Amino acid sequence: MNEYNFKYQNNKGGLYFLSAILVPFLIILPSIFLLDYVPWIFWISVPSTIFLIVYCFREFIKKSQGNDTINIDDEGFTSKDYGRVRYSDIHSIPPYGALQAPPPSMRIKLHNGKKLVWIFNPNSPKTKNDIMTFTAFREALLEHLKQQVQTTPPEITVQATNGMEKIESIAQHQAEEPAVTPDEVIEQLEQHKKRDFKYKYVTIPFGLALAVLMFVRTCGEDMIRDHKKKEFEGVRNTILRAETDYENNIQKALGIAKAHARKFGSVFLFTNDPQAKMEFVPDIRKDPYLPDIQVIGLRRVVDNEQLEKFIEHPDSVTYDLAIINSSMKFSVIMNKSIFDEPDSTAAVVYFAVYNPHKSLPSNYRPVSDTIFCPIKYTTSIYIPKTGILKENVLKNMDFASIKAILQKYEGTYFYMAAKEQDSVSLQRFEELKKLVGANLEKYGIDTGHFLIKRFNVE
Repeated sequence: MNEYNFKYQNNKGGLYFLSAILVPFLIILPSIFLLDYVPWIFWISVPSTIFLIVYCFREFIKKSQGNDTINIDDEGFTSKDYGRVRYSDIHSIPPYGALQAPPPSMRIKLHNGKKLVWIFNPNSPKTKNDIMTFTAFREALLEHLKQQVQTTPPEITVQATNGMEKIESIAQHQAEEPAVTPDEVIEQLEQHKKRDFKYKYVTIPFGLALAVLMFVRTCGEDMIRDHKKKEFEGVRNTILRAETDYENNIQKALGIAKAHARKFGSVFLFTNDPQAKMEFVPDIRKDPYLPDIQVIGLRRVVDNEQLEKFIEHPDSVTYDLAIINSSMKFSVIMNKSIFDEPDSTAAVVYFAVYNPHKSLPSNYRPVSDTIFCPIKYTTSIYIPKTGILKENVLKNMDFASIKAILQKYEGTYFYMAAKEQDSVSLQRFEELKKLVGANLEKYGIDTGHFLIKRFNVE
């Protein structure tokens, strides 16, 4: 009689492990709902939950650890944990799957439904001797099962039924035909031995993975760093390219717009701002429903698309007349009045005022709003294209508002502009200039330093 003593793990503590997981849900969740009715409930539920979790994990570890002693003989084996087991009681020895339990873990199913389970952890140095002992027990069990098959012949009986012979083979000590034959049980145990070899073979890729990991931790760090550096440089170059393309497109678009605007004819300016100039500016606007992106690089994607379309087709957009003073960083688009309606027999004349040091009062502005907004106002009037200009063309709300700002705020710049394209010749503009100057002088506004400028000349 051979004796085998080893430590192992079993599945007896599974209920405790499951309880440790479910305890927080079964106690804490109801406590949350009862908190409005029992404010002090957490003082009981939280300590109770911690105690039960610790208890369940402790019992799980205690119940899952086993120390078995097996004595094997010719008729069966006796286990300290599972009792007496005859070879004829064994129903099957199904091998574990790759993800169920590592070898040499083994389970034996008996005819009465009972299961014998021994689970081992081959990666733990402490279990090395126990695994060797259990492997020796498994080898001895395999040899005894083979001997049982060889030394136990089947009984053969012959019965006559209606003149015909029927042969029945009945295994010794068996009341009904088993689901698994003794030969199949031996084959299953042989598969357990093959699992040991496969497990050792499968560990090679894990070793290879470890070697690859060590390579990545050493040489691989430089490779990853270089790769990330190249990626960053690529992103940076893309961002810089988008910004550079935008600047180049702006300069190219300005040149094309200036050349295309020549066909609009001359524009005239009457002003007290000696550094002011006028240009035709293409109306290249974004879709107002698009989000305003301020991220460097991304913010220029739509801008570059719009500029490239304009560069290819400069006549596809409208052109606005703009007053520009670079030294004061001032620019304004000359807009038409919202009060006057266009007339085919009349030409539009634009007005604008700008005071960088004064701000218009607003009844709609809260007292806490201290942001300074310089005076910047544009409007227009209509004058007849032909005939004598009379002072009644200035008797309207638009010119009155311009004159009022000039009168009240000292240092305000005045701009009056007209386009030859709108049938306003230089001679006609000179006539209007005299009329406007006389009107302003009448209200105490000195126009002696005002001058006429001409732009967009071939």
